[in-house]
Amino acid sequence: MSKPSLSNSGNLIIDLYKWRKPLVIFTLIASILGAIVSSPLVITPKFKSTALIYPTTTNSISQALLVEHNPYRKDVLEFGEELEAERLLQILNSDEMQSHIVKEYSLFEHYEIDSASEHANTWINLAFDEHFSFKRTELMSINIDVLDKDPKHAAAMSNRLVDLIDVVLKRVKKERAEQAVVVLERRNQELSNRLFLIHDSLEVLRSLGVLDVSLQAERLTEYYARALSSGNTKGAQALKKEFNHLALHGGSYFRLSEDQELVREQLEKIRFEKENIRVELDAELTNRFIVNRAVPADKKSYPIRWLIVVFSGMATFLMTLVLLYIRQTLSSDNLA
Repeated sequence: MSKPSLSNSGNLIIDLYKWRKPLVIFTLIASILGAIVSSPLVITPKFKSTALIYPTTTNSISQALLVEHNPYRKDVLEFGEELEAERLLQILNSDEMQSHIVKEYSLFEHYEIDSASEHANTWINLAFDEHFSFKRTELMSINIDVLDKDPKHAAAMSNRLVDLIDVVLKRVKKERAEQAVVVLERRNQELSNRLFLIHDSLEVLRSLGVLDVSLQAERLTEYYARALSSGNTKGAQALKKEFNHLALHGGSYFRLSEDQELVREQLEKIRFEKENIRVELDAELTNRFIVNRAVPADKKSYPIRWLIVVFSGMATFLMTLVLLYIRQTLSSDNLA
């Protein structure tokens, strides 16, 4: 049995001409079917709205504006880079963001998903991934793309996602701030109690005549020298007793005074930190620069009807051509 060659199957152009009718008919039928399948009667057209944002370098007012000589201080007007963009993407892809959108726009009903079904969450997650897309660009901006059958609905959800970034981050910061305030309040109470104890101990020393060790030591030294120079032995002995009394309690006075100053400094730092937290919660910077807000699209983005028709026709043409060649080859082998 001889192998089929190019001459056995005929010249390609001749074969195409010979098979022109089935090729044209099947290609035309496939194109028509592609046009029908991609029509609004079969596939619901969807419109895409896109919002474009940039991350910020910082969202902390105290770190950016209030703290002087801060080595980590950043310009509040500077666009964020890769790290900030990745953090923003994490927020956009969070379950909380999805839950907000699903609830606010009734997406179970909108996507015709039974919220009471066993796999409702799985289906809504798949639908959300199909209609929502968050991508970082080469310039570190972030595109928020939303597909929907209603162009106004798509634009509204895209813009709402932009606004929800600050809502979610503020909730996270508030929780952490509340935890920090609890720690600071507890430390503040501990230091205040300690300050009261130090103050009571100093009052006891003052009642014993220890008022200002440095000044008292200076004056006693001066008076003692005068008493000795004037031959006032009795006065010098009395002053020496005062020296011994001051020496006995002076060390405690110095230690308590230093502790008192240290505790006051720590209390001042706590007050400063609490003030910074209050500022952060009352007047928060945004976490994104909005370059473009989403607008309703005037042209559908899905499906791309001409592409479906072209690919349907091309695929059918090639498949028909292959099948005809196989048929001709088998017929040649049977004749041989």
